[in-house]
Amino acid sequence: MHIDSANLKNLTQLWQRYGARSLYEDDQLQLHKNISWPNRIWADMARPVCGVGLEKTAKLTSDTALFPLWPTMAEDGSAEPQVTVDTVVNQSRDWQQAVQHTAMALKLDKQQSLNPKTVARYPVQFKRLSSNFDVADWVATGSTAFGYTIDKNVIMPLLDYEDTQILLAYNENSQPVATGLLFKTDDIVGIHQIGVPADHQGKGYATQMMRFLIQSAENWQADYVVLQASEAGKPVYQKLGFVDQFLITYLQRIAADG
Repeated sequence: MHIDSANLKNLTQLWQRYGARSLYEDDQLQLHKNISWPNRIWADMARPVCGVGLEKTAKLTSDTALFPLWPTMAEDGSAEPQVTVDTVVNQSRDWQQAVQHTAMALKLDKQQSLNPKTVARYPVQFKRLSSNFDVADWVATGSTAFGYTIDKNVIMPLLDYEDTQILLAYNENSQPVATGLLFKTDDIVGIHQIGVPADHQGKGYATQMMRFLIQSAENWQADYVVLQASEAGKPVYQKLGFVDQFLITYLQRIAADG
């Protein structure tokens, strides 16, 4: 599978793991919906969303849900030009753009260390979650970092899956300062939920977490690491060797008047 399609497969299967149900299906459109957080509605990768599909989706979507659009995948699994997505969004009367993320990938070089031994000014210790108590700390830290409430009941069941690792970083005062989550599909490991609360930013915690997660993915025998970057996070990932793949445009339904 091409790394572009593999990135989307990793992302959408994680959304399924969070808890999802089928929302709608016909010959042209198949929609899935999260039961709770992270409140995504998304279309099947193999069926590109057109203007008519956006109209149908709008009728089934709340004002708070986010609906991601990504480029059509070619026969070889690579992403086609972004202009198709932009055109569909610009022609829609039901949707407005909420945020854009950049799909990124890093090919792991098994012959080269991805985690050089550098001394961090503010070192952290990492812990893989294994209990409900750990989850509570992770959820509180992530919710503060992202500015939204993560559903603890969504995260707790992930502890039982071998394809998922949930990590929390602690500073020298034993305070939780950074979150991360790894999710493996085939030979791909996705990095998700990298978050550092505002009062702990500027100390290199996100970079330390990323290096640890990349090393963990290499130890997991992955060929690639993938993620979806916000504009703020891209510089950190680019410095670590990640390359851009394509844009994911998250849409939010325009609220009806009155």
